[in-house]
Amino acid sequence: MIATDKLTLESFQKIKRDIDSFLGLEVVGYDRSGQRIMAICSNRGISNVLMNDPILSWIIPDEWTFEDAATVPCVYATSCYALYEKGKMKKGDKVLIHSGISSVGQAAIHLALYEGCEVFTTVRTLEKRQFIRDTFPSILDDHIGNSRDTSFEQMIFQQTYGQEVDIVLNSLAEEKLLASIRCLAKGGRFLEIGKHDLIADNILDIMVFAKSISFHAVMLDNIINSITENIIYNKIIYDYISQGMKSTSIKPLPRKVFEKSEVEVAFKYMAAGKHIGKILIKIYDENKPLGFSILAYPQFFCKYHMSYIILGGLGGFGLELADWLVLHGAKNLLLTSRTGLRNGYQRSKIELWKSYGVNVQIVAGADASDHKDCAFILNSAAEMGPVDAIFNRAVVMKDSLFKNQTAESFEVAFKPKAMATKTMDKLSRKMCPDLQHFVVFSSFSCGRGFAGISNYGMANSIIERMRERRIQNGLPRMAIQWGSVDDAH
Repeated sequence: MIATDKLTLESFQKIKRDIDSFLGLEVVGYDRSGQRIMAICSNRGISNVLMNDPILSWIIPDEWTFEDAATVPCVYATSCYALYEKGKMKKGDKVLIHSGISSVGQAAIHLALYEGCEVFTTVRTLEKRQFIRDTFPSILDDHIGNSRDTSFEQMIFQQTYGQEVDIVLNSLAEEKLLASIRCLAKGGRFLEIGKHDLIADNILDIMVFAKSISFHAVMLDNIINSITENIIYNKIIYDYISQGMKSTSIKPLPRKVFEKSEVEVAFKYMAAGKHIGKILIKIYDENKPLGFSILAYPQFFCKYHMSYIILGGLGGFGLELADWLVLHGAKNLLLTSRTGLRNGYQRSKIELWKSYGVNVQIVAGADASDHKDCAFILNSAAEMGPVDAIFNRAVVMKDSLFKNQTAESFEVAFKPKAMATKTMDKLSRKMCPDLQHFVVFSSFSCGRGFAGISNYGMANSIIERMRERRIQNGLPRMAIQWGSVDDAH
């Protein structure tokens, strides 16, 4: 719906950290050990590599192909969470499942029939009606209604002799949603998996609750992406799917497969509403050996279990760098500063990152050029997670024409740049065995010179020579010669 502009990103209230990659909640592939797994991930599924949550990963049964497994995670997670957790589905319940040929609809029907429920469903065409007959022969023909209008309401009334249903799993909108609510018996449970009425803020007459019904909005993406609730609910979802796979109540679904070069075609096919079951995008062939190359845009992603150090992290440049790291997955940040938090903007950025679930530690007043202070910085970061990257963007300017420069003015410029980098280089070799990125922020003044900042230019020249030495030693290293940057302090 986002791809066809029926829903906007704003309608999902997406936080900034999700905007760069928000499509794809489920994947299948290999883990590091070569084990075939299927998984639910947080918004970054269209990728060749990702950090999956072990709580939402399942080993693929030997008899299933990758295509089989790809039809399972999200649709069964949605159905299990809705029907079992919110709907309290049990044997003998009457259950109305709208859009029975959809992937969620079929998954829900499998579960409801397994539990011994009486199932009613709706479809849009005669072809899809026949599919329900062929796939689920235990569903009576007079239990299959039309989802194009509200005639299913009369079907429910007639087939239940006015007793109505205990559960409605709804994906229809507007007047069909209201008709579906009227199909509920006293104490019924309405499970809304559609987004249209919720986002449009359509009106619901409060009188419908006179029958003691309950209304539940089931949004799997909200559950998966929730910082505060995901540990509890993700474990619940994991258990439901694990048990369903063991009991065989969870079965692979029909699917239409598109190649990775046909993404646009796949979205258009789905938008046409003619499909039955799942639509899959095949990134690679399951039969190909591991380690083959994939065409992809290279991107940098942080490791959620590791830590990231920014010297001078509370300046304008440092805050933007930290924000960029958070957008790319960093969960543990250590920012150093001479003075600590000084203004509301700094505080607001840190509170924003914390709302994303990021651990942020501020080390104020520590001198990274001092051996003891530098060790304290590295140890503090290591307590949050192994150090993956160190960024030195600290700077103190002491501008003056060369004839007016003194040893003290050179020391002021050298300390946060050359001396801090030297100490960090020395200690990180011993204390950061997992370090992958050692980045120093240099300046065009290093190689080209600039009037009044010869001390600053020399400090940058020194850190670039340190970079060359790290190259010779086979260690991670990068020096970036920046031009003029506003508010870089």
